[in-house]
Amino acid sequence: DRLSYQASHDNLTGLINRYEFETRVSCLLNDHHNNKSHHAMCFMDLDQFKVVNDTCGHVAGDEVLRQVGEVLRSIVRKSDTLARLGGDEFGLLMEHCTLEQAHRVADEILEAVIKYQFFWKGNIFRIGVSIGLIAVTGATGSFTELFRKADSACCIAKNLNRTLPVCCLAHTQGHDSAQL
Repeated sequence: DRLSYQASHDNLTGLINRYEFETRVSCLLNDHHNNKSHHAMCFMDLDQFKVVNDTCGHVAGDEVLRQVGEVLRSIVRKSDTLARLGGDEFGLLMEHCTLEQAHRVADEILEAVIKYQFFWKGNIFRIGVSIGLIAVTGATGSFTELFRKADSACCIAKNLNRTLPVCCLAHTQGHDSAQL
């Protein structure tokens, strides 16, 4: 049991890891062609995380990741799949969730991370998060395609405004568009 847990979870945050996240998303994509439910996926990248690592070291950075994982966990539903994908990147798969509902969750995440403050040895840090949000539809091809679009939307969010949190939606049947 312990080996199985370690193979599917991130040892720093306790969230599922990238491999398990990809497996769950791929299973959902395979099943989605049969049941046509609404689903959504977020790709999240922390902003200003490098400042903590560069200023206070990797031990502090690890603590930020643990704490942000807890912040995210407190917002998402127990049925959602929350993962640390690597570095300062997180993924969220929301099954049976419309894009409108998912956007509300993304907004809650943005707000919670903006309120979050990291205290380390007399220093106070504020971090942010950029979020790429995408609907998982019957037109969605593979995990790789879905992930690429969510990552692209996240990059757009990050580039739109470096001082305010932003969430971008990626449309599966056309060009990416930003929504603040």
